[in-house]
Amino acid sequence: MKVGSEARQWQSDLFSIHALVEAKGSSEAVAYPQSAVASRSPDTPSSLLDAVAGRAGRRIIDAASATITREIEGGGEIGCSYSAWCLAGLPHRERPPGEDWLIRTDFAQLLVRPGIRVRDDDTRETLAVPAGTLARLLLIDWQSEAYERRSREIVLGKNPNALLTRLGMSRGGPVTRKLADQLERLSTCTIDFRFGSDRAAVVVNERLVEAFSYVGDEDPRTKRHARWIDRIVLSEAFYRELRRHPVLVDRAAIRDIQTSPRAIDTRSCWDPG
Repeated sequence: MKVGSEARQWQSDLFSIHALVEAKGSSEAVAYPQSAVASRSPDTPSSLLDAVAGRAGRRIIDAASATITREIEGGGEIGCSYSAWCLAGLPHRERPPGEDWLIRTDFAQLLVRPGIRVRDDDTRETLAVPAGTLARLLLIDWQSEAYERRSREIVLGKNPNALLTRLGMSRGGPVTRKLADQLERLSTCTIDFRFGSDRAAVVVNERLVEAFSYVGDEDPRTKRHARWIDRIVLSEAFYRELRRHPVLVDRAAIRDIQTSPRAIDTRSCWDPG
């Protein structure tokens, strides 16, 4: 079979990384997407092949291979994610505070609007939209915990160390500050998913988080009053959609590639886990 027609077959099947690794082997599973992407027609829609053909490709394939081994040995760690994140996702890089994030794919359109922090003196601070690896790790953690425990309420704890350990991240001041920042962004933002076109579409407008509690103190470095969110309640609409349309995620594999947001999107959204 020619590379072009085979690539279309992978595309039409929504392309499982596991299937690619099992069919091609680890080495060829990296080389094949690069050949397929290079040989396809310029007007062919982008697909998961692009992600595997990119710089994160080797790490994605290695994570898939490790997942297959864990499944055989019975050591998988299954989580879940809302299926709409497979169609459009959060930004990979930081955006300026107050700036919306709008992305359109072949399957959906996603608009993320940042939240606002109201201070004790009634002044308002516009936040940035959630972005990067930390936002994705937190979302997967929230969704997995909510789905497994069948509860919209998620306790994150008064101390960030326990959450960092759960996410598979090292402890430290800079990481803790970034984690707290992404927590607040996720807890206050609004997401709009649109499935369809200008002629006919379904739009899902919802907040990820309905309510949250926090503790705070002044950061001696920035003099900014830092907040640590210790408990959240997912919105009923988002939780309902998660229960109706879950996608399985290998949380151990996500930890293996946690420094690459594109690799996380690939592993968490398109692989059956």
